[in-house]
Amino acid sequence: TWILLCTALVLLMQPGFTCFESGLVRNKNNINVSLKNVADFCVSGLFYWLIGFGFMYGESWNGWIGTDLFVLSEQTVPLILAFFLFQMMFCGTAATILSGAVAERMRFSGYLISSLITATLLFPVVGHWIWNGTHIKSTGMGWLAERGFMDFAGSTVVHSVGGWIALVAIVVVGARLGRFTEDGKPREMYSQNLPLSALGTFLLFIGWFGFNGGSVIHPDENLAKIFSNTAISACTGGFSALLLSWNIHSMRGTRYILNGLLAGLVSISASANIANLAGAVAIGAVGGCISVILVSVLEKLRLDDVVSAVPVHLGGGVWGTLAVALFAPIDQLNAASRMDQLLIQLTGIASTALWVVGVSYPLLKLINHFHPLRVSAQTETIGLNFGEHGMKDELIDLMEQFDRVVKNHDEEKHLAVDHGSSYSNLSMTYNYLLDSTNKHFRKKEQELLRMASLDPLTGIANRRVYEQAMENTMSQSHERDEDFALLVLDIDYFKQYNDHYGHQLGDYCLQNICQALSRITSRKRDVFARIGGEEFAFILRNTTIEEAKKVAEALRNEVEKLEIPHAHADCDFVTVSIGGALWDGRINLPHTALFDEADRALFKAKSKGRNQVMFFSEFAE
Repeated sequence: TWILLCTALVLLMQPGFTCFESGLVRNKNNINVSLKNVADFCVSGLFYWLIGFGFMYGESWNGWIGTDLFVLSEQTVPLILAFFLFQMMFCGTAATILSGAVAERMRFSGYLISSLITATLLFPVVGHWIWNGTHIKSTGMGWLAERGFMDFAGSTVVHSVGGWIALVAIVVVGARLGRFTEDGKPREMYSQNLPLSALGTFLLFIGWFGFNGGSVIHPDENLAKIFSNTAISACTGGFSALLLSWNIHSMRGTRYILNGLLAGLVSISASANIANLAGAVAIGAVGGCISVILVSVLEKLRLDDVVSAVPVHLGGGVWGTLAVALFAPIDQLNAASRMDQLLIQLTGIASTALWVVGVSYPLLKLINHFHPLRVSAQTETIGLNFGEHGMKDELIDLMEQFDRVVKNHDEEKHLAVDHGSSYSNLSMTYNYLLDSTNKHFRKKEQELLRMASLDPLTGIANRRVYEQAMENTMSQSHERDEDFALLVLDIDYFKQYNDHYGHQLGDYCLQNICQALSRITSRKRDVFARIGGEEFAFILRNTTIEEAKKVAEALRNEVEKLEIPHAHADCDFVTVSIGGALWDGRINLPHTALFDEADRALFKAKSKGRNQVMFFSEFAE
């Protein structure tokens, strides 16, 4: 009954691990981590029943591995069946340690393969070396147990085994994208739900009483001591980690209290039955500090452990195993002296490391060669919830909206706003920014179009606008059966003006002439444009030859009235010559032909002595 009760308590550690790890990963990966914690327990439990328990507690072959008790049935002795169930929880714990270490980048299938290896080869073999013949009657003892190795509740068997394979997997799989800069400095990747991790920590704390208490097998008066050591070591580990992290990381290190508490629990597991309370305080305090220091060591080595599984379980497990020889009462040790016990403990630690690393590293490398253990960069970027399981969330929906905007080249499309979503503020902010940006760009676009349509010196329409206006005018005049006139103006002797007065005064002269001529063309339908250096054009829409001649004379007079001095002009002032042509409904006449007529009229006006107005119809045959 006691073992079954403790089994239920240890099972509570699985939801503890699930909450703890899910809170330390980003939201886009929390479903994946949760499913891994459920799946690894299913895989490890099944294969521990098929193979693992027999390897661990079967009849020993020279103290190395068990040879029977495979595939237990209901006819099995009830005590052994209950003990199998209890150890199955331990196996699940060892397997799930890997989950958090390689979170956010390891494939689901690759993780299940790793859990299978842990449940069948790593945990059972080490467990046989250390525990076979100590918990239940068995033929032969494990070779480490015969030497006097001490590990009451699994600092080495459970936690170091899980920590070693976690470290191997971290090396094989590699760090998360963006975790380290090019020069090797760690980049913070913020956890999403520390309160959930804190809840997971307390669930693990509760489950640890079954973890350590159930290892007694038959409860006695020593149970209170075991529970007390477990609790005080956990509290001391959390407190020491908090103080050290404050000193190293300031207030940013508050997460380390969770790691420290767990490291205290891991550390005391090896000696919870024999250490006194003062020893438990020391063991927990050192374990908490180790969990803080090892985080920095891993970062310097560019090893990415998402939930600090290696500092807590491997660091705490190794320390707790050594602490047996240092803090347990000497009369409770299996060896004659502390030094002898320490050497035995070191032998067990080294043997465990050699076995777990020696088996898991080549296996994982081989598996990774044929079946990559890491997800693709794209899957890692969008998150394993969606990439591995197709589980969409609000962020994925938002990303898909952005993707549709990009693919459809619809930069002005608003995002749909779900006011119940966590990202509704982001969507509204994007829409507001989009409106503001579009308004700004439309204003700039209009300004650019205006600048592209205007002559930069004079500020009137340029040749491009003139040509477009001519085509539009000819089309409209043909449709409406209206006439229009084209006037071409040229400043007389302007080259000589520039040569005599310089380009600066030449530009000033052009600006003044344009300003004066613009006053004559007050009708909005008319177009005034600069089409060359000192050459201008007027398009007079819906007009007659008589009206066009009046406008031309007015233009010539307006320039003359400016009385801009010109040393090389016939009348000592700047003047213009004007040539005109009338479009009178002729079909299929290109605007270039009309311009040629006006230009010939301009040449005629200049040949008559300049400062003249001449229309093509006045001399054309």
